[in-house]
Amino acid sequence: MSWFARLARNLAARLPGGRRLSVELEQSRRRIDALQKRLHRSEQEADFLRARLNARRDRERAVQPDEAVLEHVLPLRHAAMLAANHDLSRVAREADFTARSASYRETLAHPEAPLPGNVEQVVLAGLTWRLPAQAEGSGGIAERMRGKRRLPLAEILETRELAVGRAMIDIGANVGTTSIPRALLGDFAYVYAIEPDPANYACLVRNIVSNGVRGLVLPDRVAIGDTVGDMTLRSMQSGTHHLVTRASDISEAERVTVPCLTLDAWVDRMGINLSDVAFVKSDTQGWDAHVLAGAPRVLSQKHIAWQIEFSPAMLERSGWSIDEVFALLQRHFTNFIDLRGESGVRVRPTSELREALAYVGHRERKYTNVLLYCAAEAQTT
Repeated sequence: MSWFARLARNLAARLPGGRRLSVELEQSRRRIDALQKRLHRSEQEADFLRARLNARRDRERAVQPDEAVLEHVLPLRHAAMLAANHDLSRVAREADFTARSASYRETLAHPEAPLPGNVEQVVLAGLTWRLPAQAEGSGGIAERMRGKRRLPLAEILETRELAVGRAMIDIGANVGTTSIPRALLGDFAYVYAIEPDPANYACLVRNIVSNGVRGLVLPDRVAIGDTVGDMTLRSMQSGTHHLVTRASDISEAERVTVPCLTLDAWVDRMGINLSDVAFVKSDTQGWDAHVLAGAPRVLSQKHIAWQIEFSPAMLERSGWSIDEVFALLQRHFTNFIDLRGESGVRVRPTSELREALAYVGHRERKYTNVLLYCAAEAQTT
């Protein structure tokens, strides 16, 4: 205690009631000292827990798959594939698919034909990519590849628990940024790439041919939905496109008429053996519920896992209520993984879809990607 504090205590003791006040002051000082010690201990404990948490996060990051690894090996896998002899099954697969796909056959017949519209070319991960040009600020795939210099390798890693096998169906394949890397990295022996937009499809085929992956990636220009016939595709300058229920809702300049099949009908047309298919990715800008509704036979194959884009606004724009979407998913799948979720629980039963995805569509989170699959135990009980 300082001399000033002692003097103040002595003076206070001489005042009326001063002794009692001195005792109270001393008790208050002791309580403050005790609280300061407790606070110091709490800060030490917080520092210790913070250090443990940081160490745990470092360990988790150390064992997490790193997209940089895929970027490192992709050019080498590509070079090795080009140097290897084409196996007969790949040649036969390419020939059979070409005979079945009129769009692929027609595009291959004119290899030097100019690509529609303005086209950009970028080289990423040792691969040459042609893609429809897009304006700055559009947020489309061209801007991401040109500006951020990235392929969706992180997304590929996120799904690798389920997205491996003999064959994959990529619905909404765009210019092949998922299909081509998956085939080259060996996730799948071959990938069916479905893309309805004429400009994207032309670039997709050119990317397949120029990168030497014919027979590994098999492209068809068709929309997938729950009906068979022609549909109207809205193709916007931003590079995004989606099917519409009423053509009158959009301007004539944005309308593109495209053929549409159900997934079941398309699988029959292309002669696909569903026992070979392990994974379906549907990225159709809100048309995913239509895709699922037109695929009862594919969905009956419980070994096939699916990835869909979940956006309440886009799904409702396509004519489906969120209640209908949840009922559809719960009817066909037992479990799901929200690839953008932050709840801490990664794998959940589809009965919890509504609760887990309630955050989507609010604030800045407008969509998420969801992995869906069937657990073996659930099928046998």
